[in-house]
Amino acid sequence: MNMMSNSNMISLLAVLMSLAGSPLYAQGQQTPPKPVLVAGVISTQITQTVPIAGTIYSRNDVQITAAISGPLVFVAEPGTYAKAGDVVARIDDTDLRLQKLEQKALAHRAKISLRFLNSQLERQRSLAQTLATSINQLEQTESDRDIAESDLSIAALRLERIQEQLDRAVIRAPFSGVITDRLRREGEYVSPGNVLARLTDTENLEVRVEVPVNYAGRVNRGDSLKMFGFESEFSGNIRSVIPSTDVRSQTFEIRVELPEDAGREWSIGQLISVAVPMRNMEETLVVPRDALILRREGTYVYRIDEDNTAHRITVEIGDGDGAMVAVSGDLMPGDRVAIRGAETLQEGSIVNIINQGQGAGSTANPGGG
Repeated sequence: MNMMSNSNMISLLAVLMSLAGSPLYAQGQQTPPKPVLVAGVISTQITQTVPIAGTIYSRNDVQITAAISGPLVFVAEPGTYAKAGDVVARIDDTDLRLQKLEQKALAHRAKISLRFLNSQLERQRSLAQTLATSINQLEQTESDRDIAESDLSIAALRLERIQEQLDRAVIRAPFSGVITDRLRREGEYVSPGNVLARLTDTENLEVRVEVPVNYAGRVNRGDSLKMFGFESEFSGNIRSVIPSTDVRSQTFEIRVELPEDAGREWSIGQLISVAVPMRNMEETLVVPRDALILRREGTYVYRIDEDNTAHRITVEIGDGDGAMVAVSGDLMPGDRVAIRGAETLQEGSIVNIINQGQGAGSTANPGGG
């Protein structure tokens, strides 16, 4: 009976060994490809930044002043939006209109006098040929005619001056903006130079930042900087760098343009944070932070080759910029690295790329959970 049991056991082992070598058994034990999300390795300029407070200003902000004397008949209320050329204030021009009518009458009289003197001069010149009039009378008439011409020119100039004052009685917006303050009201008598209101352009905004002189040379005109405030983020180019250092604060001013849609999120006078580079920009390889696997033995990523095979690559971490971080290692621009599912991979693992159709450059929402 024991002999029979030993024979059965030997037969069973033989059957198991034959099954283990069969293709069907091997297929059942094969590890399935592991699903991963990938993103592309890119080459770009990145550096560590330091947050510096900046203030939002309007690029166009003027005081509306009176150009002539007179009582005010209209001043736009604060909060009024005015397009370029719209009337924002008006001064009573009754006295100027009367002066204009008077000057027109004087000009008409000068024109009549000139016409008479021209006719008289023609007659005297005809009589002078027959010696029927004296040379003195002829010269006197010519002199009176010249004076009349001068009077007519002066009258025309005075008319232009009065018209120019009439035009100034109506004050128009030099650009599109909002009336943010009104210092004079209807009925008040104003003189040239009196401030009536304030007009502010709420669409063309800029950020002014006082940057420490230690960072001089690291911010240049045209550079793009990121700005943060109240859960909003915008990028803008440096419009100007003012190379004048404040003696007390040891800072210099830069002005950064804001995109038009920033006006919906931020307002003039608001303090925001501007990311100013601590070092000069350098070209480096960048990957999403989610691609990094941190272990005691070091930091590494998994590069996915064309056969969808994972390879463990040790990297050194550099400066970061939001969801991206600079790395150095055996990587090249265009390589694919796993950003989801990398924790379960090993060297040589076969993967199934879920975001294959999005391209190697896709980050597949690297900031997600």
